[in-house]
Amino acid sequence: MKQQANTSTEKIEVKGSHLVAKVKELVHEGNVRRIVINDADNTPVLDMPVTVGVIGLLVAPTVTAVGTLGALAADYTIDVEREPSDDREPVVTGVSQPPDVKREETTMGSYKSLLDRYVELYNAGDLDGIMELYAEDAVQGMPEGTFEGRSKIRERLARELAAFSDLDWGVVSYVEQGDAFADEWFFIGTHTGQFQLPDGTELAPTGKRVRLDGMELVKMRDGKIVVDNLYYDNLAIASQLGLLPQAAATTAR
Repeated sequence: MKQQANTSTEKIEVKGSHLVAKVKELVHEGNVRRIVINDADNTPVLDMPVTVGVIGLLVAPTVTAVGTLGALAADYTIDVEREPSDDREPVVTGVSQPPDVKREETTMGSYKSLLDRYVELYNAGDLDGIMELYAEDAVQGMPEGTFEGRSKIRERLARELAAFSDLDWGVVSYVEQGDAFADEWFFIGTHTGQFQLPDGTELAPTGKRVRLDGMELVKMRDGKIVVDNLYYDNLAIASQLGLLPQAAATTAR
């Protein structure tokens, strides 16, 4: 790993199961400028420049790539290139408004408080409270399909909350601009109820603890959510619930 001027390097050993969490932790420190993940033979397998514009925000493809490595349950080392602490950049929690934006638009209030309220209500299983945050004509889009109108969104959320217990949904990063915001999130829950699969079939409770990482883009109108587009990998949940076929064992000849 080539060291740039005015930077320092650090080598960290990490288990595959902790790889994603460790990379996110490093990025959110704010002064990290490059992360190189090496395998057990110290061969680089993933090189990630961390530019100023994306500090505090790991995009989905990067999370997926790191998660794939972590799933191999191997030992890794991470080479971390940092800038001096005095030059540390803050974590991105918002984006600046163009100078011609009217003052009342700029100061209408951060939507972060609404997102924090949503997380609180969701983890408490308060469906009525959640739905108060949506506009009547809101639309929610996700890999399973598009749900138009507050009643359809409510039905989907009700099935989800009935299927999983011991919920822990949280926000990893957040950016906001104008009437929209985006965040990176994680969902953790125990499958203790009937879970409707994308094809409409019902999966009986498995008791498995699952985790899903994703992102969303939310558009607001008059203080209510009007568009909520979520992006994540359905196969991650399917795999954890034991729904994917296992590779057949082969016998060497």
